Amino acid sequence: MQRHLATLAIGLGALAGCKAASAPLRAASPVVQAAPAASPGIDPSLFDASVNPCDGFYLYACGGWMAKTPIPPDKPKWTRSFTEIDERNLKELRDIAERQAAGEIDPADRYGDKTGDFWAACMDEASIEESGAGDLKEAWARIDTVKDVSSLAEELAVLHREGVSPIFSIGSDQDARDATQVIGVVEQGGLSLPDRDYYLKDDPKTAKIQQAYREYVAKMLELAGVPPDRAAREAHGIYELERSMAEAHWTRVEMRDPRRTYNRVELAGLEKAVPRFPWRSYLNALGHGDVTTFSTTTPRFLTRVDELLARTPPGTWRAYLKWRLLSGMAKERALPKAFTEEQFAFTSKNFTGAKELEARWKHCVRMTEDALGEAIGQAYVRRYFGAEGKEKTKQLVADVEGAMGRDVDAIAWMDDPTRKRALEKLGKIVNKVGYPDVWRNYDAMKLDRGSFFKSVLAANAFEVNRDLSKIGKPLDRDEWHMSPPRVNAYYNPSMNEMVFPAGILQPPFFTRDAPDAVNYGAIGMVVGHELTHGFDDQGRQFDAAGNLVDWWTPAVGQEFDRRAECITRQYDDYVAVDDVKLNGKLTLGENIADLGGLKLAFAAYQASRAGKPPEAPVAGFTPEQAFFVGYAQSWCTVIRPEFARLLAQTDPHSPARWRVDGPLSNLAEFQKAFSCPAGSAMSRAGQERCQIW
Repeated sequence: MQRHLATLAIGLGALAGCKAASAPLRAASPVVQAAPAASPGIDPSLFDASVNPCDGFYLYACGGWMAKTPIPPDKPKWTRSFTEIDERNLKELRDIAERQAAGEIDPADRYGDKTGDFWAACMDEASIEESGAGDLKEAWARIDTVKDVSSLAEELAVLHREGVSPIFSIGSDQDARDATQVIGVVEQGGLSLPDRDYYLKDDPKTAKIQQAYREYVAKMLELAGVPPDRAAREAHGIYELERSMAEAHWTRVEMRDPRRTYNRVELAGLEKAVPRFPWRSYLNALGHGDVTTFSTTTPRFLTRVDELLARTPPGTWRAYLKWRLLSGMAKERALPKAFTEEQFAFTSKNFTGAKELEARWKHCVRMTEDALGEAIGQAYVRRYFGAEGKEKTKQLVADVEGAMGRDVDAIAWMDDPTRKRALEKLGKIVNKVGYPDVWRNYDAMKLDRGSFFKSVLAANAFEVNRDLSKIGKPLDRDEWHMSPPRVNAYYNPSMNEMVFPAGILQPPFFTRDAPDAVNYGAIGMVVGHELTHGFDDQGRQFDAAGNLVDWWTPAVGQEFDRRAECITRQYDDYVAVDDVKLNGKLTLGENIADLGGLKLAFAAYQASRAGKPPEAPVAGFTPEQAFFVGYAQSWCTVIRPEFARLLAQTDPHSPARWRVDGPLSNLAEFQKAFSCPAGSAMSRAGQERCQIW
């Protein structure tokens, strides 16, 4: 459970009449006439020549692509980088899984039998149709024994052990105040809708979703055999119970504050916070009765749980636990198709806008990677990941870190004591590229090829136990929190490390034959983005050793906050979709990382050319212009309005358009490259211009 990982983008599991004119700029000219020739890393057909780049660089660089790119019916969103790479990776991972399921296992693939069994169980739709509902009813029969708080705690431990998280979540994490220790974390949870506000707001759109949710729960319960009248009553009770939990949740903005969410307690402290809950018997049933040290994210939520234990009838708890298991297994597609289709109808209409379910094989690839990410990832790396990409990325990382060091040295608003601590932190960052040095051991995972339902729970149980077993043990600094094929990257403040999985080191982020300018703009910015996370509004609160310590002098800390507020105001003004604006506080960390990442990557590119002749023009662009085109064209995106609305309320990342135009409009280097005049949309001036790193 790594709550403060700062990732490049949201997980891809949730995503899954044309202008072809292109328009590079002649050097120092904001208006383009001629279309460029193709060049590695820059696609001429992506541009919209009707847009002045100084009026909107994202639409200029991506407008042609957007006009000719339909969103596939099974996707809420399609991105030229993340989704296209993900689709390539899915095919490669499918080939691995299918061969392993057929018994064609490379001796170097240590867990090919487990990967093959999990994949085969997931793909066996006939078996799921025949036995999935029976597996559910067997688990429901166990839940029916819940009659009081004691038996509720016992059942909660079973479900938590199997990766289902009613009421709250429990896991491990580094102690924020002493990063050498691993402790337990009890986190607010228990909700089925995407965010607390879906229960608490009373505007017409939200009220409509609330009603649709209650009807959806009732339909799902009916599919599981609950009589209609009882299903309606139980759905109402489930909604009211979840709503009461939602009232005590911190908001997503509040959950971004590592000081607010760090509340260390011993076991006795948990017992005091929720005296009605038998923590010791719960932990024993979970299989981890030796865990005695915790941090709780939300003290007021624990108070609410204690109140709910006093006033909620056992029948409502039973219905709620059954619902959480039913909903979770339907999402995994481990139940008959009728359940999955009902769930899809609700989520697509209210949250994603997708028109079709994702193909079964794609879902099963994702499930297999989630369950055995480093097992199938090791096979993926050996087959598809080249050494050249790893070495070039390492060089980019070194170049960007060098640029950050020079930037910290030159920042006028930072005093010497704070500067010294910043350079110390920078110097101790650990970089992981491609894949782990030590691969995960899956010996203890026991799967059932004949039951996907049971295999999902077994894989979950393996991971829950692996995670909780870290508590009280020496910190494992070799651990990765993403599998190698994952198309993403992250910074972990408690480990003070950046991680770049093999999956992201592909076009358009990294293009083998592209000029350096393009690659620095694409993958170089990714590196700069993650590095800046170490010094954004969250990351800056952790020191070189990963401890939650205020190492800033008061005056410098206040100046950082003032500069961060500029970015908050800027993004508060951006429209996400229709009448929904961005939440500048929710997206602050990612926006700081985008701005800092671009600045650092550009500085690193310029430094890399020292002593070398200038690069030749790229598709008619100067190298400086090509850098920014390479960046923008890696973010070209089309998205359904339903999904855009959901992300605006829940995702800490800004939409693609503002991830391009937002930071670029603050960068003098961009304005110089494209000769954007003062007062143009892409040239913020005076107090409107935001800058931190």
